[in-house]
Amino acid sequence: MSHRPCMADDKLALAVAHVAFPDGKLFTFPDLEPHGDDGDNAGYLAACGDWLLFADDEYDVLRLTRPLTGETVLLPGLVDGVRVRDEPIVVANEPAPSGTAPRRWRDSEEMSVLKLIVFPGGCGLVAAIVGREHFAKVALCTPEGFVWSISGHDRWRWYDDMAFHGGRLYALTQHEDLLAFDVGYADAREPVVSRVERIIAGPIDDLDEETRMHYLVTSLGGALLMVRRDMPDAGTTDGFEVFEADLAASRWVEVDRLDAGGEALFVGRLCSRAVRAPDDGDQIFFLDDTDGLSFRTEIQPRPPYQVAAYDMIRRTFSQLMWQHPLEDGNTPVTWLFPDDDDHTTK
Repeated sequence: MSHRPCMADDKLALAVAHVAFPDGKLFTFPDLEPHGDDGDNAGYLAACGDWLLFADDEYDVLRLTRPLTGETVLLPGLVDGVRVRDEPIVVANEPAPSGTAPRRWRDSEEMSVLKLIVFPGGCGLVAAIVGREHFAKVALCTPEGFVWSISGHDRWRWYDDMAFHGGRLYALTQHEDLLAFDVGYADAREPVVSRVERIIAGPIDDLDEETRMHYLVTSLGGALLMVRRDMPDAGTTDGFEVFEADLAASRWVEVDRLDAGGEALFVGRLCSRAVRAPDDGDQIFFLDDTDGLSFRTEIQPRPPYQVAAYDMIRRTFSQLMWQHPLEDGNTPVTWLFPDDDDHTTK
């Protein structure tokens, strides 16, 4: 059943979050007030937590910046800063890819960073999904090693999201496969993928029947959640379903409520997080973030909101931030979250 967005009637709890736009504008949430000087925030490629990733094409480097604090770390670019590792890796519960690894990691200028994970504890280890929408791999690097490492013996996949959970790196495909990546080190500074295991085989076989987006989020209670967003087209969201990863039984289990203590989910294609929300639990805050995806066409109208919320109990929508003038691009609007270990609303 399709639910049309409506204006919110209930007062939202204040959450420690920001909304970032590709043109550099930054707003606090939920009051949606402009935040700081936005001149240096324009043109980001990816986001994670309170980090934004930018490209410096002149020097073939990537700049990882915290716009809320000004901290910056340099990472290698994607032209000459990628190394394909030919060492065999363990592939579990999935057929090993056939064929040989390409001599050059990419064959098109469309290759880019699709998803970024900055591991907890600063910026010592970074993971990324690199490639194109339907054709991507997991890459690893450290600022000290200054090279992106990808495995020539892992397959190219259509990834929707990636998350660090319980000490492991997980990735979610469009088919709803959940994969775990073990990380080793080729030397003291270069991280490598040493093992890939398909933990859950997804139920989706035919991707042409419906349009879906997926988000991977760690619940405050410790569970790994998959959020499925059902969309008949790029401008309409019919609803959300939330599934918990039963890692022991290798299956997705649908849940109709979030953490009993009061939890809300902020989901976005570039960055997602669970927050403590005693007054607004069981809500999913989401964005108009389909820019750059293959199913968004120029003739499709944009939805009337930039930020909206879905109530899992009432199955209703609320528009929280009306659409700002925005052109389709390759990078969507994203959430940013200050470095707050409690992930608690204020």
